[in-house]
Formats: sequence, structure tokens, C-alpha cells
Amino acid sequence: MLGRIGYRFNQFRFGMFSVYDSADEKLARASLSDQEYSLFDQLPPFEKKHAVVVARKMLIFSVRNPELDREKLVKLGLLHDIGKVMERNSVMTKSVMVIIRFFLPGLYDWLAERGKVDPRFKRFYIHKHHGAVGAQLLEEIGVSGEFLSIIKKHDPRVEPFGPADPIELKILRQADSTY
Repeated sequence: MLGRIGYRFNQFRFGMFSVYDSADEKLARASLSDQEYSLFDQLPPFEKKHAVVVARKMLIFSVRNPELDREKLVKLGLLHDIGKVMERNSVMTKSVMVIIRFFLPGLYDWLAERGKVDPRFKRFYIHKHHGAVGAQLLEEIGVSGEFLSIIKKHDPRVEPFGPADPIELKILRQADSTY
């Protein structure tokens, strides 16, 4: 339990004090199409920084698999949380949602379910299902295929890993679960 609390505190600290800088911006602009970047640019800076960190970690974690498409890995890292553009969260509101999700999961699930029909709780629905929301947003701008499946399934609490899932999904989950 203390390990989980420490991990969540470090996430909060990262969100509060990390800076999305010009090197991060350069990576995003070089890796994404204009339409993808337009979506990505709607994320708050702390979410953009998280996405860049995940993209860079994916490259590090993929060293054992040199056959993988490095450009695809970076793009997956950058866009994995793109559904969160619909939440419009600050670091504080996201922190409250994460605390509820990990320490009161029954309440979180109830709030997320209510968010389907009650606009007061919509951010909980989007937060829980941001992978599917992101896949839908990307599909609307012409992204297709396995890429959408990986984005949709990247949260292991929503979609457990299966034996037929691509290695890119495993790498994304590993990179996304570390700070």
C-alpha cells in the first residue's frame, strides 16, 4: 500500500512540476501528422509531457525488439492518452480522479457509469474509457487498423492483455506504468 501511495505522489509531483519544453514539442511535431498534432496540442501541458516521456521510454524498452517500427512506437506513446482531450482536467482534478480510481475503485466505476448519462460525471466516464474515446477521435481523422486497437486497449484495468496482443501494446503498457 505504501508503494502505491508513493508512486501516486510521484505522479502528482511530476504533473505539477514537469515542463513540456521545446525538445518535447519538436518530437511531437516531427512524429505526428498535422491532424494528429492538432489533437495532441489540445492536451494540457502535463499530459503532453507524460505522453513524450512514454514515447521516449517505449524506444528504450524496445531495444530488445529491433524489428519494431520506431516511428510507430513514438506515435503510439504520444497519442495513447489522446482521449483525455475530452476531459479538460487540471492536475488537481485529475489527481482527485486518480485517487478515487485507485483507492475507491467501486465509487470510481459507479461515477464512470453515471458519466454516460449525467454530464456532471462525464469526466469520470472519459477518464475510464479514454483509450476507446481516443481511438474514436483518431479514427475520425483517418487513423486505422492495429494502431487504433492498441490505443483502445492500452489501459490494463479496462482491457486485460491477451496472448494475441501485439508486442507494441505490451511495451506501451510498460512505459505508461512507470515514471
